[in-house]
Amino acid sequence: MAHFISQQTFDDAVRENIEEFGLEPQDALKETINQFEAQGVDLSSIVKELSLGPSKADEIKAAIEKLKELNKIDTPDKVLMDQMDVIRIECDKGLTNKVAVAKAGAYDVLLDVLDTKRSYIVVERICLKTLTSLMTKQPDLLDSRGIQSMFRFLNPKVDFDLKKLTLRWIKECCVMHEMNRQNIFNARVLDNLKDLLKDSNPEIIREVMSVFRALILDDDVRVEFGNAHEHARIIASEFLCYLTLLMKKYQTDESFIHDLILTVTALMVRNEFCKKVKDAGGIQMLLSIMENFKNNERVNRQCFKLIKSLAGNDDCKVYLIQVGLAPVYTTALEQNKNNVNTAIAGLNAIAALALRSPENSKALFEANMHTVMVEIMKLYPDEKQVQKSASRAIRNMVSRSRYQNDSFVELGVEELLQKNLKKFPDIEYDTKAALRDLGCNVHLKEEWTGKGGALTTGAVMS
Repeated sequence: MAHFISQQTFDDAVRENIEEFGLEPQDALKETINQFEAQGVDLSSIVKELSLGPSKADEIKAAIEKLKELNKIDTPDKVLMDQMDVIRIECDKGLTNKVAVAKAGAYDVLLDVLDTKRSYIVVERICLKTLTSLMTKQPDLLDSRGIQSMFRFLNPKVDFDLKKLTLRWIKECCVMHEMNRQNIFNARVLDNLKDLLKDSNPEIIREVMSVFRALILDDDVRVEFGNAHEHARIIASEFLCYLTLLMKKYQTDESFIHDLILTVTALMVRNEFCKKVKDAGGIQMLLSIMENFKNNERVNRQCFKLIKSLAGNDDCKVYLIQVGLAPVYTTALEQNKNNVNTAIAGLNAIAALALRSPENSKALFEANMHTVMVEIMKLYPDEKQVQKSASRAIRNMVSRSRYQNDSFVELGVEELLQKNLKKFPDIEYDTKAALRDLGCNVHLKEEWTGKGGALTTGAVMS
């Protein structure tokens, strides 16, 4: 199990390597990292950079103190904003600078500005930008007072920029911080986000969706168990149908549709949610979106991922093909196969659609999907994940539809798979499964054999 240390412990160790052992700063940093990693310490949340020098630290502290004093007196807005810009620019230089600014007390001073300058919209905008810059990759600073400040701006009647900036601040505070997510969620943020979703401006809706996605992250290594699934369940139960209906309203807006499908896919954590999307007309809209954005690999990649999730529900898996997905899907994958991540997503969805479904496999085969699959394998011979996903898709296509075997073999798939056995030994299982179901020559290992002895139990037989 990984161990964790504080930033102070890490910085002290670097300093000791410089002062006690005479190492140069960069060498001391490298040696400290090696020492802790050898001890099994997780350094993912540690700033692995040299601390700022005393003079720079004093300069930052002076800037914070100046802002603190300016906030106490009747200061022209521009003077206050200029001082916050100085702090924000310092934060934008890097994580080390953010840490130094935080140590100087910037967080509390910025919240004081928000409290003092209520209704001074131009000042509040700059203050929110500065807070976001300060807390990006440094969300530990957030406390209950900060959450209260956030909620002040989550109101449809609040200035547009203030709402947008606050949503971005919330999102950054949720990244890699489970307790922030739980505290914000438990403060009933969904009630506020529900009101903001009624906003007709797509920019606000996109920011709300980014908050949804941040609330269901599971990326904090310091927490053994998070609430990502429960958050996703609650958000999906309340908002999934509404989000699905937005597909029709914004079906020609590329950026919006990309974020919308990304969000819907992230919320599909339970089987019954697939049916919610189907019942709301999401599958028909998905086909329309794929036709509208035939050559857009970003949008199609997200569509493929959503299809894979939907195919986890047996009724949706059948319905996807019934409404004519197969030819649309084949065209989309063919036209976007030159992006490796899109190709992988496409192959994964084929595997899900064809799994234990000979009817789906037949439809995909008749749409010439097998040709596209083999083309992708030939296009990325050295990409292990492509070959693994393709092997699974082939196995599921032919396992209950052996009449397809000859067509796959004629395209040269057997030679590709045999090469993969030597090239990628760690995906041997998937490769051999594809070869086996294609009827090709393959040596299968017996994973376990009994010793042939009689089994004994504590029971007495009479």
